Amino acid sequence: MSQPHLPLFGILASLDVAERNAAALTLIKSLAVLQNSHKCDIDPSVEDITEEKLDQLCHPEVVYALKRLIRGLPSDREAARQGFSLALTELLIGLNFLTVKVVLELLFRFTEIKNFMKGKEERNHMFGRIFGYMSIVQSGMLTRPTTSAEDIQLIVDDLVEYSQDKSYLSECCHQVLVTMLPQIVKHPKSIKYVVDTLFADGVNTPDQLSVAFALREHLDEVNKQLPKGEQINWTKTLGKSWKNPVLLHSSNLKYLGMLLKETSTEDGTQSSSSWRQNLHPVWDRVLAQYFGSSAPNSQIAPFRDFWNVVIDSTLFDSSSSHERKYWGFQIFEKVLPVLGEDQIPLVFTTNFMRCFVNNLSSEDRFLNKAAKHTMTAMHAKADTNEAVRLTLITQLLDSNPNFDRMSRSKTVETLLGGLDVSHIKHYLQYLTKAFLNQDGSDPSNMERGKRIDISRQWTIDQMFSLFRNPKVPREESWIKSILEFFLMHAFFDIKKVDAKSKYAEAHALPAPALSAATREHCRNRFYGMMAELSTMAPLAAKKESDEAETVNYSRKLNGTMLDGTFWCSFALHMIVDLEKNKNFESLITLGDEAAKAKKTALTLVTKIQDKAKKASKELKPQYKAFELLFVQMILQLYVEPEDSTNILGELHDCYDKVFAAPKKANGKKAASNDDEDEEEIQPVEVIVDILLSFLIKPSALLRHVSEQVFVIFCDKMTKTGLELMLSTLQTKDNKDDMFGEEEEDDDAEADAHHQSDDDDEDDEEGDSDEDEDESDDMDVDEDEDDNAPVDEEFRKKLAAALNVKDANDEDESEEELLDDDQMMAFDDKLNEIFRQKKLAKAQQKDAKQTLIHFKNKVLDLLELYIKKQSSNELVLDLIVPLLSLVLIPSAANKPVHDKISALLRNKLAKIKDYPRDVDDEAVFEILNQVHELAKKSPDAKFSGLCGDLSVLLVKVLIGGQDEKTDVGETKVEAPAKKTRGAKGKSAAAMDPEEAALKAKQDRIVALYSESLKEFMTRKNSNLSAKMFMEFIERFPHLAWHLSSTLLAYTNPKATVKSFRQAMAFNMLSALVKRLSNKKTPKFEELFLQTLPLIRGSLIETFEGAFVESTSEEANSAKGLNVARLREILKFAILSARMVKRAEDRNVMEIWETEKLGPLLQKISEDSRFNSGALRSLIQQMLALIGSDIKLPTGSSKKQEKQQKRKREAEAEEKKSGSKKKAHRSKKRKVGGGKQESVEA
Repeated sequence: MSQPHLPLFGILASLDVAERNAAALTLIKSLAVLQNSHKCDIDPSVEDITEEKLDQLCHPEVVYALKRLIRGLPSDREAARQGFSLALTELLIGLNFLTVKVVLELLFRFTEIKNFMKGKEERNHMFGRIFGYMSIVQSGMLTRPTTSAEDIQLIVDDLVEYSQDKSYLSECCHQVLVTMLPQIVKHPKSIKYVVDTLFADGVNTPDQLSVAFALREHLDEVNKQLPKGEQINWTKTLGKSWKNPVLLHSSNLKYLGMLLKETSTEDGTQSSSSWRQNLHPVWDRVLAQYFGSSAPNSQIAPFRDFWNVVIDSTLFDSSSSHERKYWGFQIFEKVLPVLGEDQIPLVFTTNFMRCFVNNLSSEDRFLNKAAKHTMTAMHAKADTNEAVRLTLITQLLDSNPNFDRMSRSKTVETLLGGLDVSHIKHYLQYLTKAFLNQDGSDPSNMERGKRIDISRQWTIDQMFSLFRNPKVPREESWIKSILEFFLMHAFFDIKKVDAKSKYAEAHALPAPALSAATREHCRNRFYGMMAELSTMAPLAAKKESDEAETVNYSRKLNGTMLDGTFWCSFALHMIVDLEKNKNFESLITLGDEAAKAKKTALTLVTKIQDKAKKASKELKPQYKAFELLFVQMILQLYVEPEDSTNILGELHDCYDKVFAAPKKANGKKAASNDDEDEEEIQPVEVIVDILLSFLIKPSALLRHVSEQVFVIFCDKMTKTGLELMLSTLQTKDNKDDMFGEEEEDDDAEADAHHQSDDDDEDDEEGDSDEDEDESDDMDVDEDEDDNAPVDEEFRKKLAAALNVKDANDEDESEEELLDDDQMMAFDDKLNEIFRQKKLAKAQQKDAKQTLIHFKNKVLDLLELYIKKQSSNELVLDLIVPLLSLVLIPSAANKPVHDKISALLRNKLAKIKDYPRDVDDEAVFEILNQVHELAKKSPDAKFSGLCGDLSVLLVKVLIGGQDEKTDVGETKVEAPAKKTRGAKGKSAAAMDPEEAALKAKQDRIVALYSESLKEFMTRKNSNLSAKMFMEFIERFPHLAWHLSSTLLAYTNPKATVKSFRQAMAFNMLSALVKRLSNKKTPKFEELFLQTLPLIRGSLIETFEGAFVESTSEEANSAKGLNVARLREILKFAILSARMVKRAEDRNVMEIWETEKLGPLLQKISEDSRFNSGALRSLIQQMLALIGSDIKLPTGSSKKQEKQQKRKREAEAEEKKSGSKKKAHRSKKRKVGGGKQESVEA
């Protein structure tokens, strides 16, 4: 063999199919070239070919390749069998003069099984011979004229023997037989030999069945070539178990199912050892009888029967193993893609659906992954055709109406999302048909009636779910049909069928008649759908001519149809039309007052709709809002007639005030009646009151309507209207009303003292203990709330039951004894009394929960107001009332307080389009109140919230123009005296606007300075540093005027606690960083002027750390710890770096390095401040101020070890004083060396 061809044999064993095929192709092409160039004198058609003549007929390399390929077939290396058999097949095709006999001789020689072989080697030779047979068959050698019956019989005998001896070889051996049968049709005796050998006992296995199907295709042709006496008897060949010669005949299905199930006994018990993961190839031949290219045989059983018997009742039977059910899922996936739309229902049978749903329901199920794979196949089939998708949906729901819930999947929901509009309508027709027609119309049977109600309620829920499904393409026509369906069956009864009616519900009567429960369910879904529709945007864009007119109100017109009509107006129009139709009878009869109110409101709605079409752009939304309110209230008349009647009257009066009042006033009278108008109740206040009454009710529809109308009228909001909304938030339950305001304030202050200054717990242990005692007392009071006054009515009932007389009754009588009957009656009476008491408590609890929900809804309206009217100055009036509510939280109203805090922090404090045209005095008053509330902060979160709102108010006052604020000159004075100097123009020479801005800035700084003073000087102050840090971060220029105050409080004598002093340094550090980053003009010069004060505070602070005091309380109050020293040193380092920027400054002189350096070294050596990070900061500071002091490096433990060694060395030196001088000198050198190393 030539050298280039040898590596190809190794590549033939590659696991990569493409690589393997490429090597085979290259090898065959090369061998073909060599063979074509070979010359031989022997004529293969005349002489018999033997192995000796093979060397003469073929090129030597071809002969080598042939033998090498056959010899490689038994190899189990990677994919050697596949690659070698492929190349062998192609080579045999090219060598068309070879005979089967020669190839068989080579195959037998190279795959001979000998006695000394082990099991694995024997198995490899068997597989090699079978692959050799397959190569002979696939190459078409059996069709050559030189092929004899003896050659075929040799192959058949080997294959049958192997299949009987080794079960794992049975399938592949029979596949070789199936493949060779079409090639030996012209050898009828050979086929007769195959039948006699293979089917001696009949067709009893799937392997034999596979050969039988292949044989049946050529049976007639073979029998024609055989004498009559030797023809194949097909019935006898099949065996006694087959009742009909047609394999798929209805009478054979039961046995066929047992055979394909591969059962080992008559009763159907299967052997797990015979199971394989993949389906047997015979399934392809069986299914090809139904779905092949040719028309199915008329004698075979219908596919419905085949599926029910062979698949559903056999593989999916409840007694079947998991392995057989897994085959069933595979067959379903094989069949589903080829099924037509009308055939799909045939495979959704009972047992399959039960197995499918059960295995989908939990991941712990054995076949969960198989079921999911089948579900994926369903989705793939649904994507091919919308009609198929609809068929799959209906089949899943027919088999199990609650398919998604039972299977814990979203299969139906996902399939529905892919439907187009036309098929959605077909799906609705399917649901409507299921709703109207219920099998068996015996309503007298109670159980039957309940089942019908459940079925119909499921249909109603399916329609509602379809409407709410976000994946379903929405279109008005089918939405209208659902709304019409709900409305019709909720409020009307159909008297007779009217096929010509425009309402589809009148085309057929429900059988049996609808129950009251079903109609109530329809009514609930109707109002639920109206709630969803009220917030739904129009489904298509408006005309271009209308866009300019409605663009500003697009959000306000949600809940409208394409023509601009409200969905609720469409529903009301339908109700009015149905009430006039004699074929429909209304199920709800309104009272006289309600009917009159409805008639008046309908007339007014018509007028409003006419006026809205002609109204201006400003008035049109208001007309639409009133239309929405009137229509919704008319719809509510059918469920709450009394309340809705009263609200309709109030709405009528409000409408007259909004639109009729301006017509009565002329230009002259308007000015004179301004004061009177202000005293009257404004229409928007009436609207707010009505909307609040909507929110009290647990209705999503009324809630959406309230929000929609509120957005339209929020630009008309008055201060009284906001106060009305805020007053609802201040509503308290009975428990809160028991306490007065003063007690609440005192409790709040006590809680605030208890929770403030968490960082100073070590300094206030005594105070915190007292506060804990107070809080414990408060908890006891709360626990003892059960001792509140007992309900008087309950006490009287209990006394009457116990027959207890009043204490004032002086008549004494002997106690009457009760007999058994009286005791039973007495027990019943007591049980009833306590049951009513328990019910009353539950109602009280529900009332509290309802109140919380109501407050949350009101807060949603306030959030809408802040969002839509952020530039209105009235939003600032919300700050103090809402903050006051957050100040004193209670456990019962915690959700409400949390929502108020989130509203203030995330919405109000972060508005971008803030009010600009405001009353400065009113804003300053709000700012003062915020700071006063901050002084009562119960925790740091509340104080931070106050800081955020204060920043908002400052931004409103100065317009957010912090950069225009001059940092000015900073004069350090006592904290109580805060002044601001201005460089440049004097106050008299300033522009009036600049003077007004400067005055506001002065007031802001004074207010913050006063709060800062309390924070620094009052021990139990509830303020937190975060409030001032927010101001510094947002307005650093303005905050610089607090620098003198902060500098004064950096002195340890000016603050009550070292924590506050550290916070002063921290605030100064933040302020300096902000201004230096902004590159503020003249800032560096002003900062350098303050350095003497900074240096003095630092020196005094560091010296104070070592001042001894007899008062432990003073030490704990003034003492520093590592964390606070780090904050102070960070500011010191920042200041030193600022100094270093100035080139003309003497750093050592400014910082008094000779004094400050040793102080820093002393701190680093103090055991109280033992910290590597602190020592690193001190070393940085020493370097910045020009000190030569070098602190020891390494960890504190390492330094302690060095000090210990130094002391031990010194002690050893003293002991050795009496020894020789030389020895003493040596010791001294050792001690000195250690000492030097320690000092180094």
